[in-house]
Amino acid sequence: MSENRKKTSKKPLREKVAELERELSEKQEKVLRLLADFDNYRKRMEKEMDERVRREKEQMLLRFLEVYETLQMACQEIEHEGLQMTLNQFKKVLADEGIEEIEAVGKPFDYSLHHAVATKKGEKDGTIIEEVKKGYVLNGRVLRPSYVIVAKGDENGKSDRN
Repeated sequence: MSENRKKTSKKPLREKVAELERELSEKQEKVLRLLADFDNYRKRMEKEMDERVRREKEQMLLRFLEVYETLQMACQEIEHEGLQMTLNQFKKVLADEGIEEIEAVGKPFDYSLHHAVATKKGEKDGTIIEEVKKGYVLNGRVLRPSYVIVAKGDENGKSDRN
């Protein structure tokens, strides 16, 4: 009879061990899912913060561009060595930050780089003939488009697109 008792007591113990192993496995999977969810959350937050910093930097640089352009106008009106040195230093700092001027005059109009404010009769339809306000890119992204006047047809009102 004692042998029979051993068999019955071992079976529930094995079942209990198996049940505990299943519970442990489920809890391990749950912890792994939570860790993965947290890692995804952390990455999403880092991406959002980077995007926020990028937008704030763009806004700040746009404000500096206004000051830079005012300084450029002052240098055109007043010839002063110190003023010109300041302008050159300002231009270098902007370049170091990744800002480049958009070349416009003589180039074909490009919706992604230019904003047309007017058209005038000109020789080559769709070519920029005048720049009203300079445009800039920041690390390859348009910070501010160039405000331009675009040629529309030739002097007789004809277009070379016909």
